[in-house]
Amino acid sequence: MRKAYRYVALACIVMSAGEAAAITGNDYQRLSPQERAMYVAGTLEGWIVADTVMRARPSPMFSATFGQIVRCVSGRLSTAEVRTIVDRFVSRNPSERKQDMGQIVLLALDGTCRK
Repeated sequence: MRKAYRYVALACIVMSAGEAAAITGNDYQRLSPQERAMYVAGTLEGWIVADTVMRARPSPMFSATFGQIVRCVSGRLSTAEVRTIVDRFVSRNPSERKQDMGQIVLLALDGTCRK
């Protein structure tokens, strides 16, 4: 649990340090395995929270994309498994590496969840 608090504190420091910029697939590949795991976990956590909030005001578009992935992944895949899926997608799709990682995570998990 203490380790999780350290990651949260680190994320807060990084986020408050300056202008936030989206990272690309190329940037993602340069991160350490732990940093990639935290990035993917943070992305999913944001989608889970958004899915919870969106239930009060349903959005067909959100439900059809992010909500579907949240329902597919939650309780079924660990953070390590999700990171492996994303890592595999990035390494197998070099043409996608210039995109924002949020979009890449969406594409990687959408492909997995539709199988």
